[in-house]
Amino acid sequence: MIEIYSKDNMQHAMLKWNNVPTQVITEGRWVEEGLSQYGKRDVIILIPGNPGVAEFYEGFIKTVKSRLPSETPIWVVGHAGHVQPPSNLAITMPSDSTWSENYSLMAQLQHKKDFIKQYVPEDAKLHLIGHSIGAWMVLNMLKDDSIAKQVTKCYLLFPTIEDMASTSNGQFFTRIISQFAVFILFACWIFSCLPLFLQVFLLTISRPIHGIPGKYNRVVRELLNPNSMKKVIKMAKEEMRLVKERDDDIISKYTDKLWFYYGNCDGWVPTKFYNDLKSKNPNINAELCKHGYHHSFVLQYEKQMGKIVGDIISDNIS
Repeated sequence: MIEIYSKDNMQHAMLKWNNVPTQVITEGRWVEEGLSQYGKRDVIILIPGNPGVAEFYEGFIKTVKSRLPSETPIWVVGHAGHVQPPSNLAITMPSDSTWSENYSLMAQLQHKKDFIKQYVPEDAKLHLIGHSIGAWMVLNMLKDDSIAKQVTKCYLLFPTIEDMASTSNGQFFTRIISQFAVFILFACWIFSCLPLFLQVFLLTISRPIHGIPGKYNRVVRELLNPNSMKKVIKMAKEEMRLVKERDDDIISKYTDKLWFYYGNCDGWVPTKFYNDLKSKNPNINAELCKHGYHHSFVLQYEKQMGKIVGDIISDNIS
């Protein structure tokens, strides 16, 4: 483990497993501390969407943590390759030629499963939060019996678990973003070469367009690293190709372990998907947002969603 920094009760580090240094953020106990000194043995792990940058979820997990027993830790496990190690640290990342083994969508799924098997004690009670494509990963993790038996509950937020390419955002990505990926990566490279003050200036004046709060300027600058953005775009292309039919078999098998939260204005997950889920799985615990929270809720509604999710997890822990 190479610690990057800590603030308050939150720790940021690059942790290496499966040969890829990966950003992990914890609110509460660090992942290598163990559980033996704690009465309760609940652990919460959040799997992000794409881009899989853990720092976007800081405010959300702080709010979730505030609703939980004090000894319950939350760990956010970023996606492999979506955050590059600081340039002042001698950390080697596997090359892009190892895409299938380290950075692909299926590799990211295995990456999360191996994290759980390495760092979560077998007798721990596991709570999994999956956002967007993270929800698809959580559902697929339940196919591993050793993980499924540890899981108390899964909380799937704005879940991209079916027909991504057919949605309005999926079509925009396929027709526009995907086609201009080379130019986007070239722009990221130019941006990364600019002095810091100019990068911050450009992010500030473009805020009305991208809508990302200024507190995330540093995180956005890391994301715009061309090595990171290349992996984000390529993984999104795989999502369009691989995320097709909703897995009703696994949903039916683990209905009692699942809670879904769908948006009512989501370009990635239209309300039709919510209605279809409820129709084919009548006993499923699923809610449709009444507040207009966006798919990328961490940018504007982190506290509101944190209270909703935190209270539900707290009830399940109790």
